[in-house]
Amino acid sequence: MLEKQAAGQKFVKAHIYRGLAERFGRDEGAFERRMQNISAIYDARGLEWVKGLKPQKNIGTAIKSILIEMIDSLPGLSPAAQELAVAETQAELEHAFDPQNIEDARNRVAASIVRRRGQAAFRKKLLAAYAERCAITGCDQPEVLEAAHIHPYRGQQTNAVANGVLLRADLHTLFDLYLIAIEPDTRLIRLAPALSKSDYAQYEGMPLNTPVSPLAMASTEALQWHADRCSWLKSPSDSSD
Repeated sequence: MLEKQAAGQKFVKAHIYRGLAERFGRDEGAFERRMQNISAIYDARGLEWVKGLKPQKNIGTAIKSILIEMIDSLPGLSPAAQELAVAETQAELEHAFDPQNIEDARNRVAASIVRRRGQAAFRKKLLAAYAERCAITGCDQPEVLEAAHIHPYRGQQTNAVANGVLLRADLHTLFDLYLIAIEPDTRLIRLAPALSKSDYAQYEGMPLNTPVSPLAMASTEALQWHADRCSWLKSPSDSSD
């Protein structure tokens, strides 16, 4: 968010909270409060913080020290990666291992997988549309295939097949972090420079797999919306929120 703010780019904080809430199965307000904690640390150091995220006055000593250590140790990460790291730390703090409650932990894991795969009916449609194969890799193991929203989930209307693409779990994460994009017109896969030396480099420039039915083709407008938010990708237009 700070990166977008500094670049004068528009963003909606609620969309970011919603994405994190869906990813980690927590309420959106928890992430807003955590971002305010980060603002407090930045403010104390005389650094710019995200407008609208007023620094939290009282931060628990334990979480404050963890956040400071995290911020200091990850100077090279992108804002999105830092936000994700903070969310992961919060999840770990709140769900510490309890050997007396294994069944509850297993239930949480199962619930997390279900949430991550996407709304059941939406995922079922995408599995059928792409013949149960990842739209990028062709992976045909349904257990690791997820229903990725191109435009973030905003209720039932965004569960249209044209607003989704079937992706392997790891690629879904990279897509949500705007490290993978799909060119709207050519339907070619594009990777952020950060992935150029990774195993994912093999997918650069590959065409997105075509769904079984033309009616299930990913929306050009939705792909453009996503591409516009990949700051590393030169996009011909800038769609609005």
